[in-house]
Amino acid sequence: MSVTFYRVKEGEFSRLVETQSITKFIAQESEISPLKFSLVGINPDKQLAYIVRHGRCDELRTWRLDNLGAYLKKLGVNCWEVQLT
Repeated sequence: MSVTFYRVKEGEFSRLVETQSITKFIAQESEISPLKFSLVGINPDKQLAYIVRHGRCDELRTWRLDNLGAYLKKLGVNCWEVQLT
């Protein structure tokens, strides 16, 4: 079974978290910008993954890890994985 990836804006990602459509979170380090992380949310039951993109273009949104942690904490997420390249 393969996972389907969707690129979503930050607002849509927040709504998916609020409705508990995402239950696993991964901060993936950017290959282009070291110590900047993209956010991936996964719904393991439905084999769906969502990655946050910028609002005005289709590039991936990246955060410093402290800012990403603050964003997730604001959404009520208290557990996530960090993957370094």
